[in-house]
Amino acid sequence: MSECTLSASFVETLFFRKSFGDRLLRSLEYVGFKARSHNAVNACELLNRVLSEQKKYALFRELFQEEWNGSKTSLYRAGRYTQYSERACELFELVHEHCFPLLDYWNDDPEAEFERFAIMPLNFDLCCEDIDLESMRVSYVAGLIFYFQEADIWDFLFQKYGLSQDEFAPVANRAHPGVWKARQGRKTKPLSMLFRLIDHSTGNPWLDLTYCENAEMFEWDKKTIEELTRDHHDAGNYFKNLEQLDERMDADPKGFVSELISFWNNGRIDGLQEAQN
Repeated sequence: MSECTLSASFVETLFFRKSFGDRLLRSLEYVGFKARSHNAVNACELLNRVLSEQKKYALFRELFQEEWNGSKTSLYRAGRYTQYSERACELFELVHEHCFPLLDYWNDDPEAEFERFAIMPLNFDLCCEDIDLESMRVSYVAGLIFYFQEADIWDFLFQKYGLSQDEFAPVANRAHPGVWKARQGRKTKPLSMLFRLIDHSTGNPWLDLTYCENAEMFEWDKKTIEELTRDHHDAGNYFKNLEQLDERMDADPKGFVSELISFWNNGRIDGLQEAQN
């Protein structure tokens, strides 16, 4: 039985009547706790684990009060994640179901330490992945010409749309500062969003984190869960933006790439009478 499934029996009062099985588990865990706490170091370590699990129960009640009130999962028996109680594991599953994807990929190990957690990046990891152009949206591929001056990208655009690099103005080595301004015009804001997405500079952790970096670890608290939930929803706006840009690319591929180059080089679209802030 995992040490971190130690119950609330010696930390807080019980929230509802327990079954005989839970009462037995509670007693056995307490006996185990007493046996292992023969010195101050062990006692502090075990108590920290107990308090950590209590914080998860408090978070459960804050985020999912109705589910907490109706829950029948054990506060004592180990759950799917064997270092945590069934009740703590229920919290993990509710976050996964209602807030954002949590329990996939590197978080699917039943023996995982979940005192803090990592999230899975949603953006393409251009620094260490093989770039599969066929799997990307065409507007995203068009945006790559500003980051990777590789023949493969232009070959893809030529095969799909008949576009040749010689037809367009040279691409500046760096983007014009206007590309990164927070406020853009109606036609240029979607282009800025595209460049931010490729550049991994959206300000959204789901889009900016990469597999090449050490995973950022997040805390189990209400503010963090709510922010990651909101950021995960907002990330969808960037992918909806790609759908709209794909339509522009398919309708007028040469015109769209020309707009991208003009915006990248000059911070505006040549010939567009639109205020830039």
